Amino acid sequence: MAFSDILKLKKEEQKKEETIFVRDLIVGSDIFTVLLVKKMAPEHKDSFKILSEAKLTLENIQNLGPYTIRGEANIEAIKSEFNLDDSEPVYSEFYKEMKFHKFHSRTKPMTLLEGEDFYTHAHIKAEEASLLDLTLSDVERVNECLIENRISSVEKLDSTELIDKKNWAIHCTNGLIIECENLYWGESPYQLYHLLSNKSVFDNETVEYLESTKTPLALYVNFNFENVVIDKEETIFFPLSFTHEWGHFIGDVSNVDEENVKQVARFVTFVNKEESTEEDISKKIRLLKKNIEKNFESFKGENYSEQVVLTENSPCSKIDDSMLSEDELKKKSLTFFSYNAPLFAKSEDDGNSADSCGQLSYFARGYFAHKNI
Repeated sequence: MAFSDILKLKKEEQKKEETIFVRDLIVGSDIFTVLLVKKMAPEHKDSFKILSEAKLTLENIQNLGPYTIRGEANIEAIKSEFNLDDSEPVYSEFYKEMKFHKFHSRTKPMTLLEGEDFYTHAHIKAEEASLLDLTLSDVERVNECLIENRISSVEKLDSTELIDKKNWAIHCTNGLIIECENLYWGESPYQLYHLLSNKSVFDNETVEYLESTKTPLALYVNFNFENVVIDKEETIFFPLSFTHEWGHFIGDVSNVDEENVKQVARFVTFVNKEESTEEDISKKIRLLKKNIEKNFESFKGENYSEQVVLTENSPCSKIDDSMLSEDELKKKSLTFFSYNAPLFAKSEDDGNSADSCGQLSYFARGYFAHKNI
């Protein structure tokens, strides 16, 4: 069964033909959604709603895969904002010829697929939600304003009203239509373009930008081990094949001191949407477990819980912000936020030149994009 068919198996919805208006609509379901609500709540608590497929929890807003504060530009930018001076960089290694190798050594890894190169860079171990000091009450505030629904299409409206300007219409799968003045989009910019019914509202440069943020699916497989199983600090690259270009499972581990959990391992691999089937996904997960068992003997017989999540989009490791006009977005009452949001340099003397902004990705990009809202 293909991924597109898997989506069709989601619970059948009761159709409800209704149109509502909100001034500010936030579409998202991650830590930056919570952070944006926290920022807007004091002044706009009665003017906005959040649209998400499910209620948010402290668990499901966490980063699912390996650590994402990696690469020199990202690390320096985040260290400048948070007290992380004592955080030492941790490097990445790949498995080949029965042992682990450092990148840029004599031995070369299997071909890296789209999205994988980002994880070859050194990282610092920092939990994103902890850095942002998000609490259960912050998440509960989001759920108080939440509309739990799935989007079927997006429409750009041509509003002529002076009050309650209807600039956007979000059509949901159950028949609900949410009209809004300002749209805050925290999902992939490409997903907005894909869902947009009247794509001609954007000029060619904007369309090029939106299309450039298209990414493969991300398959996350996380383990909670009762004991320490993987005795490596480095990010691990396990190839899915030594004869085919199937990419890698990429993972980090962190030791914890919780009841029945002493180590958490978080892996990701990127999946081709057109070719993905349930059988393919199951095969990939079996290969991951086989690689762990082969290299870390204590995995065999270990008690653990497992979390598997397949997402339609993944963060972009490289985004060319020069293709997008900030004025163009303002005219359309559209703001992108989160991991794939554009970054617009404010001035040369604030340390955020266009070049330095463009180098930021993943958490660092999402954080500095949020600061600019």
